[in-house]
Amino acid sequence: MPPRSRTIHTLGGPIVFLALLMAPLPSVPYAVRGSLGLLIWMSWWWIATPVDLAVTAFLPPVVLALFNILPVTRILPAYSEQLVFLLLGANMLSAVWRRWGLDRRIALWSLAAVGTGTRQQIAAWFIVAAVLSSVLPNAVVAAAMMPVVIAMLRFIGIDAIGQSTFGSALLIAVAWGTSVGGAGTPLGGAHNLLTVQFLQDRVLHHEFLFTTWVVRLLPITLLAVVASVSFTVMSLRSDQERFEGTRAYFAQELRALGPMSMPERLGLGFFAAPTLLSFTRGLYGRVVPGLTPAVGFIAFGILAFVIRWKSEPLLEWNYAERHMVWGLIFLFAGGSALGQVLSETGTAQFLADRLVPLAGNGGFLAVAVFAFIGMFLTQITSNTAAAAIVVPITISTFDRLGVNPVPFVYLVGAAVNFGVMLPSS
Repeated sequence: MPPRSRTIHTLGGPIVFLALLMAPLPSVPYAVRGSLGLLIWMSWWWIATPVDLAVTAFLPPVVLALFNILPVTRILPAYSEQLVFLLLGANMLSAVWRRWGLDRRIALWSLAAVGTGTRQQIAAWFIVAAVLSSVLPNAVVAAAMMPVVIAMLRFIGIDAIGQSTFGSALLIAVAWGTSVGGAGTPLGGAHNLLTVQFLQDRVLHHEFLFTTWVVRLLPITLLAVVASVSFTVMSLRSDQERFEGTRAYFAQELRALGPMSMPERLGLGFFAAPTLLSFTRGLYGRVVPGLTPAVGFIAFGILAFVIRWKSEPLLEWNYAERHMVWGLIFLFAGGSALGQVLSETGTAQFLADRLVPLAGNGGFLAVAVFAFIGMFLTQITSNTAAAAIVVPITISTFDRLGVNPVPFVYLVGAAVNFGVMLPSS
């Protein structure tokens, strides 16, 4: 980036923040103005990248402390919440793969199975992520898939992912796939289950069948997946159309590796075990409520430092810290902190309240407005927080209008799954 552009982008975010904070708008509370300014500042820096993405993630506690928008203690837990530890544990286990060559084996398998075309790879990983996220929490799917994708990229020589259009496109495809596919079933995340709960308690007053959700929303989800895959493949153009070699070549290379070594088997098992525990939590959650997905990944990450093969540990800390994606962990935490700020200050509710009157008396305008509200809020706060804000407003609004709110709740339930614009999504 040229020095002049870097200076403009570096100063632009804080200038907008200060302008909003000091704007003479008595009808807009100080905390809301500050939160909106912080949202614009962080979004600007995340998009223009005058500093590293991970650095931007540390703005919330500094800004809150200096400008007294919200007590810092309210958002600090976002930097140590369970999903941060889930990512940390998954990174430890992926470092085991790299150390013992399992990443190479997985990469060869992927290239042999899917093919060497970059568009094929992008589409395949997007669809796999979307299918898995329809029945599993988005963050768990992403944590399970990202190390596999990164392993493949490293094998074909892409270590600096941010400098590779294909590397970036593949990771974005997984991230978008986990979001878009989540609307397929109520099991796609806590936000879907919360929406179901609102329908049962405030509208239907009887049990809402999961099959009803699938019948109503699966067609929308399939259309969204097809449209998103097409857009992703066309817009995230790779710097090359195909990798060197053919499927037969990669299959031959895979056979040349021979059988998996014991460290490889252990590395694969250590990753598969917490992933399976995460996916089957409903079977044991009541018996061992503390064994969350995050705890499972961290536990097996620790085990990798303890277990030895021929007197050598599977993983050593000096190796692990050099090969973990620290920036991704901090970026997730910063996005979560920003969402917490917007929720705690009432900014998300403030924005939703201003948009509701635009719904009119129902019809297409109402569909457009409430779809926009759901998708907008899920960009700046968590999916669950967005559902918690928008679904009750949707029900209340259409009850007052004398319109059946159920179709609009379905609409909002789908919309809060489409958070793909910002890391805070």
